[in-house]
Amino acid sequence: MAIPSASCLLFLLSSILFLLTPPSIANDNNIMLTGDVLGPDDELSYLDTTLTMQIDCNLVLYHYKGTPAFDSSTYDRGVVNCSVALNEHGQFVISDPNGNTIWVSGRPGRKGTYAAVLQPDKQVGIYGPVVWSTSNLGSTKYAMVDDEDEAIPTVKNTLFSSEIIADGAELTTRDYRFIMDESCSLELRKSDLYIWVSGTVGRGQHCFLRLNRRGQLTIKDDMYKTIWSTDPSPDGVGDYVLILQFNGQAAVYGPLIWSTGDDGQIIYPAVSPAPTY
Repeated sequence: MAIPSASCLLFLLSSILFLLTPPSIANDNNIMLTGDVLGPDDELSYLDTTLTMQIDCNLVLYHYKGTPAFDSSTYDRGVVNCSVALNEHGQFVISDPNGNTIWVSGRPGRKGTYAAVLQPDKQVGIYGPVVWSTSNLGSTKYAMVDDEDEAIPTVKNTLFSSEIIADGAELTTRDYRFIMDESCSLELRKSDLYIWVSGTVGRGQHCFLRLNRRGQLTIKDDMYKTIWSTDPSPDGVGDYVLILQFNGQAAVYGPLIWSTGDDGQIIYPAVSPAPTY
């Protein structure tokens, strides 16, 4: 029996390593942060919706039953095995295996850390740059803030503008919890370890946390009085998102600067032509 050459063994080893290497995205399945990459055939997913970086270099948003709702129209560039990254200007960048850019989403934002979120509305939105996180200790402001309608968060690790976390409820990811405690204290915990607290224990009753359209987190009591808030975003009114991240930080990103709902090519399900008589 012939003995494989050194080059053959090297090729086999590299192939095995390629198959074992996970995609370079360490967040939850519905989140990408600046620097994250989706390789060939990797995807973001939430319920029946996926954003897939296909082998043919097309970035496609699929709804239920595989119905395409958006694509980057990059399947006919004569290349395969592309990857897509979220850059520091809040753009998706599709690159071929040689590092050549073949598609960029939207206009660049100012340099910073951004988040791409597969949302409950089945669209992908890019938010940023980051305007607050639990690592920004002391960045609190005690002030009244105008608020509008409220809703219950629908994704376990995200809170969008005008949604609330009610008294005793929480966001979760892996072994981290961001809790609006019944004592009116907002707390970031890992198991029984307290990582960050708002310092508002006992300052009200039946409190809730809300993210407003200025990018502020506010804690309000049952009299709707604001007892704690973060600073507003310098970018003003818009759509923001709070993300409980895998690295043990809660961070607010925004405003929304790009969405699959308003850029790129929208694909509609095939419709048979009307008969002619």
